[in-house]
Order: sequence, then C-alpha cells, then structure tokens
Amino acid sequence: MRQPDRAVVAVVRVDFRLRSSRSLKDKRSVVKSFLEKARDRFGIASCESGYLEDAGLASLTLAALDGRESSARERLRAAVVFLEDHYEVEVFAAVEEVF
Repeated sequence: MRQPDRAVVAVVRVDFRLRSSRSLKDKRSVVKSFLEKARDRFGIASCESGYLEDAGLASLTLAALDGRESSARERLRAAVVFLEDHYEVEVFAAVEEVF
C-alpha cells in the first residue's frame, strides 16, 4: 500500500528595521498591511512575534503549509522579497525551519 504524501510546514522568522517609522502607530500600519498582503498573495499564515513595543524594529513569523517542502519554502522566500521590495524596511535576519 502506498504511503500518503506528508504535509510540510515551513516557518521563517524575519527581523527587520522600519526606516520611516516614528511611532508604534506607524509600525502597526506597515506590519498590518504586509501581513494582509502576504496572506492574500502567498497563502501564508503570519503574526507579529517580537519587538512589540519598539517603533523601529519588528519581528514577524510566517508559515506555509504544503505537500512539498520546496513549494512551502518558495512561498516564504517570495513573501520576504515582497516585504523588502514594497516597504521601507531593512531585513537583518531571516531564519527558516521546516517541520
């Protein structure tokens, strides 16, 4: 009997500086916008996971569930590139894990 394909969860934690954020309100606006667009464009789950009270720094955790590890990783990497290309941020760390 053939084994069913396994599901893969890929996770990336992205830490970045917000170049033009002067307040927590500015930061929340950028984070909320990105999280919504990442969910809609790349089909990923996400949350703000660090630097919650720092207006100039943010940490997001993004997760993709897929039948193929390569596909899940590609979606996460595309989301990080989208973040860098469409928002005034400087990513200084991105750590991936696959389960």
